[in-house]
Amino acid sequence: RATVVSRDALSIDLKEAGRERAFLDADLLPGPLLIRPRRPGDRFVPLGAPGTRKVKSFLIDRKVPVDERGRIPLVLSGDRIAWVVDHEIDDRFKVTDATRRILVLEKAPR
Repeated sequence: RATVVSRDALSIDLKEAGRERAFLDADLLPGPLLIRPRRPGDRFVPLGAPGTRKVKSFLIDRKVPVDERGRIPLVLSGDRIAWVVDHEIDDRFKVTDATRRILVLEKAPR
């Protein structure tokens, strides 16, 4: 589920995003959102990281079992990965003090 809310209207502490929810700066997302599985060579900038990382390496470092890695969906905006669902958002789309509108993405319960 995706919802856009004003920064002032958000009543949740952003640090409580959890694994099933992501908060992104809606004004930084170029283009429509797309959900797809991981592909070889996929790269993103993990939150707080100094540069890009391969999604595969990121998941290995997180000790995600190999049989689960292919089932983790990626949320893309344009051609950039915005959220590795259940794990991390891309630092380029993080909410900052300058953010006016927040895109709240929530993973549907199974």
